[in-house]
Amino acid sequence: ADKTVGQGFELDLEAYLTDNLLVTLGSSYNDTEIQDASLAVPGCGGGCTVTDPAVIDPVTGLPNGTFLIDGNSLPQAPKWVHNLTARWSMPVGKGGELYVFTDWAYRSEVSFFLYDSVEFTGKSSVEGGLRIGYNWNQGDYGVAVFGRNITDQTRIVGGIDFNNLTGFLNEPRTVGVEFNARF
Repeated sequence: ADKTVGQGFELDLEAYLTDNLLVTLGSSYNDTEIQDASLAVPGCGGGCTVTDPAVIDPVTGLPNGTFLIDGNSLPQAPKWVHNLTARWSMPVGKGGELYVFTDWAYRSEVSFFLYDSVEFTGKSSVEGGLRIGYNWNQGDYGVAVFGRNITDQTRIVGGIDFNNLTGFLNEPRTVGVEFNARF
């Protein structure tokens, strides 16, 4: 590309709202753009719906299989990313702690490749997790129940475009029990 422009900002905050409640917040804005009026790339090999302008062969007058990507954002570069965590804890006895922790992550819509297409554009995503646990002996031992992707949202997070329409999915809802020991 003749030029690619990127600009944005990040924000990270961490605060104890009470002696027992820690909250963190992260946010970023990322604006990227390919700036090259003549840059063309091949579309997918599996018949996806490319939304960029097709390059027309001057001899046949038909599309030649490449697409102009001037003005597109960089691949895997969402405009917005946010995260939020909260951890509440309460001392229990001598060296024990009961806690609840949650984390949430948001990503705006994202294109997976240099060209834009209907099939290879990831929808915005929100995923959350939850953990409830107890630590004892100054944190040397712990037990917790946890859940990941607790809303069980399914999103495509990547793909293969050279000979088929293959998408990679995020992890499904997961729940479990964990025991840990430090020694």
